[in-house]
Amino acid sequence: MRRRAALLLPGALLAAIPARAAPAPIGFRLIRNGTAVGTHQVTFRDLEGGVLEARSLVQVAVTLVGITVYRYRHETVESWRGERLVALTSRMDRNGTAGFCEARAEGGQLLLRGTAGEARLPATAAPLTWWRRATLAVDGPLFDPRQGMVVAPQLTRSALPGGGLRVVLVGGEGADIAYDGAGSWVGFATTGEDGSAVRYERA
Repeated sequence: MRRRAALLLPGALLAAIPARAAPAPIGFRLIRNGTAVGTHQVTFRDLEGGVLEARSLVQVAVTLVGITVYRYRHETVESWRGERLVALTSRMDRNGTAGFCEARAEGGQLLLRGTAGEARLPATAAPLTWWRRATLAVDGPLFDPRQGMVVAPQLTRSALPGGGLRVVLVGGEGADIAYDGAGSWVGFATTGEDGSAVRYERA
């Protein structure tokens, strides 16, 4: 009986340990020329095998005198095991023009396929989906998940109060990203396709 109890004890202890909670959802309103034109939401859930799933959804609709003149929708689903991206699927619709990207870990590489073509990247490669501070805190291989394009932007980093981090990205539309001391994504600004200034406001 004692032996049986001893064998059961480790399992009982494991059962008593609460599961790691997924990060809280992130939500922003997109502000263009002082007007809200869309949303950017990121939700998370824990999967089996220690995998964290992050689902990002960007939706934009620009209207002019009551008529929608521009629509944009981009959804990306990432699966991370620790610091490694193990899978990604992305679908974009920009005013009727589609783009896609798929990635999966294989051995010591990340296999990338998208509208822009195919590539084999190092296992440390990561997408520019903005929510993950660790992606931009150090230099590493990056790709744009809208079309599966490998990119090498210039990154400038500076400290923010309370242990936060600001990253300015030069290249393409450019971006100004902010993270708080806990690593959460809290700010973003970029340039729209028409050259207009776009900033994110917490929803």
